[in-house]
Amino acid sequence: MVRRPRDVCGAAVAAAFGVSLAGSSQGLGEGSAQRADLLPPNIDEVQHMCALLTSCGALPIPPSLVPADFAACVRSMHDELTSPRAVTFSLLLRECGLRSTSCSSLAQCALRGVRPDACTGRGRQGVVGFCDGGGRAVSCWHEEVLAVRDCPRGHEECVVVNGEARCSLGPCPADVREGDKARCSASETFLLQCDKGKLATLDCSAFGLKCAAGTGSGAGCATGGPACASNARRCEGDVAVGCHNGHEVRVDCAAAGLVCEHAIGDAPIGACFARPPAEGGCDRTDTPRCDRATIRYCYAGRTRSYSCKAAGFNGCTTTREGVRCSK
Repeated sequence: MVRRPRDVCGAAVAAAFGVSLAGSSQGLGEGSAQRADLLPPNIDEVQHMCALLTSCGALPIPPSLVPADFAACVRSMHDELTSPRAVTFSLLLRECGLRSTSCSSLAQCALRGVRPDACTGRGRQGVVGFCDGGGRAVSCWHEEVLAVRDCPRGHEECVVVNGEARCSLGPCPADVREGDKARCSASETFLLQCDKGKLATLDCSAFGLKCAAGTGSGAGCATGGPACASNARRCEGDVAVGCHNGHEVRVDCAAAGLVCEHAIGDAPIGACFARPPAEGGCDRTDTPRCDRATIRYCYAGRTRSYSCKAAGFNGCTTTREGVRCSK
C-alpha cells in the first residue's frame, strides 16, 4: 500500500488560502444579533463523518485535512466545527463529509464529476496535476485522484503551473503583485492574491461570508458581525460569541448538544463546552479500542461508542495510526 502524501493540500489543492473551495455554505446561519452564524453538527454526525473519512480508503480528499485515527478525527472535527474558525471550515468536508452516507457516495461527491480512473498513468513519481475536459483541476498521486477543485463553480479557469493544477482568474493584474498580502475584490466577494504569476481567488460568499480588510496577514473572509479583538469571547445564553478575521462569530452551542461556559477550569471563556459527568468519567488519554465491530473511546469525559456497521463496514481494526472501521 502506497502512503498518500500529507503535505500537498496547501499549495497543490487549496491555492493560496489553505481552504478547500468546493461547495455550499451548509451550517451557516444568516448572522444577526438574534441568530447564530454557525449551527454546528452534533457529535453523532461528526462520528459518522469520521468513520467514512478514516476508513474508506483512497479518497480524492487532501489527507492533511483528516487525522488517520477515528477518535482523533472526532475530537479535531468537533472542536473545529464548534469554534469561530468553523465559518471557513473546508467546504469539501462540509458538503461531502457531513452529507455522505457511504464510501461510494463520499468518493462520488469529492470527485466532482471527474472519472475515478482519470489519473491512470499519472503521478507515478510524485504529485502531478492536470486540467480535465470539464475544466477541473485534478491532482494525481501514484495513479490515484488525490484531490479535485471544480474551477468553473468559482467562475475560474484551470491552469497548470510547474506541474501543479490550480484554479485561477488568469494572470495577476498590475495592482496585485507577487508576495503582496491577500486583498478583497471591489465587490467584497472575493479574496485575491498573486501566486506564481496567476491570480488565485477565494469566493467568500460560498461560505456565506464577505471579504473584509484585516491586519497582519491581510484580508480574509468574515461575517458581517461587529468588529472584535482576536481573543474576545463571551456567552449569550448558549450562544458562544467569538472572533474570526476581526469580526464576531456567533456559535449555537446547543445545536451541537453543548453549552456555553464562561469559565470551567482551563476551558476558554465564552466557548462551547461539553460538560463531563459528575462522577465516573473517562480520561481522554485512554487508548481507543475495538470491541468487535464497535469503536470505544473517550471524549469530553464520557465513554463513547460507534458501531462501524452503521457506516456500512463489517468490523474495527487497530493500526499504527490508530483505530478505524474496516471492511
